[in-house]
Amino acid sequence: MAVRQRRMLANYLEVGETPTFALMGAGFTELNESPSAQTTSKRYINDKSATQSVTGYEWSTAFTTDQIKAQEVIDYICNIGEKQLTGAEAETRYVMVDLDKLAEEATPNVFEARMIKVAIEVSGFGDEDGEMTAEGNLLGNGDIVIGTFATLTQTFTETV
Repeated sequence: MAVRQRRMLANYLEVGETPTFALMGAGFTELNESPSAQTTSKRYINDKSATQSVTGYEWSTAFTTDQIKAQEVIDYICNIGEKQLTGAEAETRYVMVDLDKLAEEATPNVFEARMIKVAIEVSGFGDEDGEMTAEGNLLGNGDIVIGTFATLTQTFTETV
């Protein structure tokens, strides 16, 4: 039984004035998803134990990256923190692509994917032995959208 490799999950962030999806790869040393299920609990009078349910999610992804400004996605993220952008100026779309799950056998380079609107929280700029880093969180803004992602054209299509 093989453990799934991190490289089988490709992450893309929509960047630029004419928005396009850019791969979050080179420079990123950490990109960890946290669904953070929100729950409720109620104990009924005839039960010893509580009844629990999941009521929603407070989704986020923590990131750490080297400041490689030649990487468009890193420059985009650093710009938000450096200029302390807020609101819509700090929001974009984020796609998680399962490279080990082809959408259809007959369609190469189209994979199952999830997309969510995010607010980019840059929490710090660090120094690792003289090399600059950036860290923070992508904060979920709404629900996950299920669909497919074409890696050649870098387009997301929602599953109906």
